Amino acid sequence: MTPSEIVIEATQRGLRLLPAGNMLAVVPKGHCPPDFADLLRAHKVELLDWLEARTHNLPSDCAPWLHVAKQILAGEFIGADKSTVTSLTIGLRSINHPLCQQALNRLNQSRNKHKKGSI
Repeated sequence: MTPSEIVIEATQRGLRLLPAGNMLAVVPKGHCPPDFADLLRAHKVELLDWLEARTHNLPSDCAPWLHVAKQILAGEFIGADKSTVTSLTIGLRSINHPLCQQALNRLNQSRNKHKKGSI
């Protein structure tokens, strides 16, 4: 299921899904059936990114870039090759979201450090 389908399903069940930091809040609390809670857990990362994109009025296809931005900020791309860094930079620079801009700054800092170290 896609994040939008899961949110529709939640709405049909009378539930609202809200991002709460790294957690996914379900309102009203305690009204989520166990099988649906398992589905939410399985898709938590995608749901949080999708909800975050919606909060900032970004197109839904930008949601995966929020996840990539979080990975960059967590250091998961340290030591990535030049081609990967260039691809990430191209993808992030068009998304007007604070996380994407922070990740872009991190990539640029990394690239500048790498350039200074070369001969």
